[in-house]
Amino acid sequence: MSVQPTDIAIFLVSFAACIYCFVLSKRLKALQNTKDGLGATITALSSSIAQMSSTTQDTRVRVESMATRLAHLISEAEATCRKLEETIASVDLAKASATDEVHTAQMDLYVMMRTVLDQSKERVAEMTGLMRQMRTMSDEAAGALSASPAPAGSLLTRSRSA
Repeated sequence: MSVQPTDIAIFLVSFAACIYCFVLSKRLKALQNTKDGLGATITALSSSIAQMSSTTQDTRVRVESMATRLAHLISEAEATCRKLEETIASVDLAKASATDEVHTAQMDLYVMMRTVLDQSKERVAEMTGLMRQMRTMSDEAAGALSASPAPAGSLLTRSRSA
C-alpha cells in the first residue's frame, strides 16, 4: 500500500482541524467560566442592576417623603402669611382709633413679626437641608450608576485594556 500525496494532505488538514477544535474548546470553556469569563461579567452586571434598582426605589421613597414635608412647610408658611396680613390690617384699623391701642398693636405686631421671622428662618433652614439631602441622594444614585465596575479578570476589563 502506497501513500499518495493527497493522503498526506488530507491527514495534515485533519490534524490542523483537530488542533483548531481543541483551541476553540478551551476558549469556550474560558467564556463559560463564572470566575473570570463572560459568566463573571454577566453575574457582576446582574448584581449591579439589582443594586441600582434598590437604590432607585430607596431614593424615590425618600424624595416622596421630602416632597410631602416640603408641601407641609409651604402650607404652614402660607397660613402664617395670612395671619400676618390680618394683623397688619387690624393695626391699620387700630391707628384710626387711639394712639395707645396703636402702640399696643404695633408692639404685638412687632412681636408677632419677630416670631414669624424666626419661624421662617427655621423653615428655610429645614428646606435647605432637605434640598441638600435630595441633591446628595441624586449624586449618590448617579455615582452608583457610573461606578459599577466589572470584575478584575472579566472579559470587559481585558477588552478595555487591549
